[in-house]
Amino acid sequence: MNALKHHLTAFGLILALPLLAGCQPKPQAKPEVLLSKPIRLDIPDQEVVLEFEASPQNVIAYQSYIIAIEANNSINKPFPFYSDTPPPALYVKAEKKIDGHWQVIDVPDTYVVLSRLPETYKPFYKKLPAWHSQEAFSNYLRPNAGGTENIRMILGNFPENEWTEGGRYRINGHYRVTIKTKQERPDFEGMQSEVSIRQQYINGK
Repeated sequence: MNALKHHLTAFGLILALPLLAGCQPKPQAKPEVLLSKPIRLDIPDQEVVLEFEASPQNVIAYQSYIIAIEANNSINKPFPFYSDTPPPALYVKAEKKIDGHWQVIDVPDTYVVLSRLPETYKPFYKKLPAWHSQEAFSNYLRPNAGGTENIRMILGNFPENEWTEGGRYRINGHYRVTIKTKQERPDFEGMQSEVSIRQQYINGK
């Protein structure tokens, strides 16, 4: 009888284990957007500073991260990117605190990223446009997938080696990114816009 009780108890525990596992808290998903702030794109000298800590709690080791701007075009203005007009250029300075001091890190815009690829990497390789000044701390907006009411743009790209050290992944660091508008762009007037540090857009998301 005792042996039967023992077997029944063990069987009950086996049945209960999946239920108990289902009650355990699931690992928290890491955020797509680390932080964001509003910015006006239609007038110059609008400055935003984004300061954040990268850690295993909020950054995915194999994920690309970007400086993005999204503009709400619910007022149905014409699309602000034209083939014959250079896109907006903004001041962008990214820094990382190393040994207690801020040090500048490279966060190239997408035009520069594509121009740095080997020319054999077609169709991804793109020659740098003639209008690209390559001025220090100057990045150009590049439109990304998005609807007519939500215009998504990429301003800068964190390099893949930012999250590695000695061939190993180390997700940590204190970062500061300063963004400042440089031009009057009436084509963005009336659009509410936000700049963010976020995961790279994937499949239009």
